[in-house]
Amino acid sequence: MPIQQMLLGAGGVATVEYAASNNQTNISLSSVFGSDWAADVAKVYTVASGINVGGTGGTAAITVNLGMGGTLEIVVAGTVTGTGGNGASGGGGDNAANNPYSGYSYHWNDGYQGQNGGDGGDGGNAIHIQSNNVTVTNSGTISGGGGGGAGGGGSAAAWFAGNFKGTQGGDGGDGGNGAGWNQSQSNGAGGVGNTGYYSGTSGSGGNGGTLGNDGGNGGNGWNYNRNQYSSAYYVGTGGGGGSGGSAGAAVSLASGITYTKTGSGTFNGSS
Repeated sequence: MPIQQMLLGAGGVATVEYAASNNQTNISLSSVFGSDWAADVAKVYTVASGINVGGTGGTAAITVNLGMGGTLEIVVAGTVTGTGGNGASGGGGDNAANNPYSGYSYHWNDGYQGQNGGDGGDGGNAIHIQSNNVTVTNSGTISGGGGGGAGGGGSAAAWFAGNFKGTQGGDGGDGGNGAGWNQSQSNGAGGVGNTGYYSGTSGSGGNGGTLGNDGGNGGNGWNYNRNQYSSAYYVGTGGGGGSGGSAGAAVSLASGITYTKTGSGTFNGSS
């Protein structure tokens, strides 16, 4: 049942109001308002001071669904937070240095490639609006989730002439998580050094984004080339770093939808 219905005599219900409970997630307002959703009545949904709601799995914390009748005001004095994007894994370092010595001449012109780092996960939206005639009145904090950091590229391997020594590429660093609902921002892991003859470093993982900000890109893995080491038979290429995840929006809009924004609260992310 609504927490409050304001009646105007024979005119019936003028305003239907609901309020969020603390720690609710993935709130669908068409479900909250039920049969009143499509009705031509004024509706109010409140996130009171001290109340925190969030999104999980990339679903918006609050969704204003299609098919709404009348008007809706979302009043935020607490916090509404989207999902934080997950950090990506770093690319594997090339292990060509583990190949048998007898194979080196066969692979004279091969370029050994470190693996690319993965792309960071996108942050989720705080409020997603699919119907017109909505006002968001914010005196609290509405935040899109931060994008996840990308994985770093793995570094290359190489064989060297004369002494038949090799080096094995290091794995790229993992990306950090983006800030979001029940998830803290974290920084990416550093690159790992090569093992064996001569050393390079794989790419570092990108940092996770703070609320409403993109995740960082991963660094590229270290390359070998003949200008550095003229005795290298096999010249490898480091893997590329992945792309950081995009931040979620504080308020995102479906195509063709507009809304009204009021209040002096904080919006982290596009709104």
